[in-house]
Amino acid sequence: TDRPLPVGSTVEGVIDWPRRLDHMEQHTGEHILSGTLHRLYGAENVGFHIGPDTVRMDMSLPLTDEQLAQAERQANEAVRRDLTVIASWPDPDKLAATEYRSKKALEGPVRLITVPETDCCACCGTHLTRSGQVGLIAIVSAQPYKGGVRLAVVCGGRAAAWAQRLAQQAHAVSGLL
Repeated sequence: TDRPLPVGSTVEGVIDWPRRLDHMEQHTGEHILSGTLHRLYGAENVGFHIGPDTVRMDMSLPLTDEQLAQAERQANEAVRRDLTVIASWPDPDKLAATEYRSKKALEGPVRLITVPETDCCACCGTHLTRSGQVGLIAIVSAQPYKGGVRLAVVCGGRAAAWAQRLAQQAHAVSGLL
């Protein structure tokens, strides 16, 4: 509509489920990988965007290829453990006693997303209910960025399609040889 709806109007909405599921896979995978990078190396996620092809993650520290490979392996171990993804609104006392990732100081009610032994982060986004639903997390590129590293990541269905494309390319190249 091109004008505000009158107060009390009835509206109907429809969720674009394939898009929503894709975003939930990417976002939950980002939590798992960010939490793993934070736990292993103290890296903070200072920027995040779900793009049409990849998830962009800006990490606060430069990380080597070996460090990224180790974090990717451990993140995928958390996926395979099929952990429950917990959304909670802790009371102020419990929140004050909880260690969690946040990009800024927060006041008032805070929603925490917890993947046990993997991540605890203040977040208002949409997530899967279990880590196993992510399927696969893959870091497809890493480049130096503002003193840290910018990652391009794919999760879930995007990661499966990426792995399939790699296998097809390898097959095509081997056929040429």
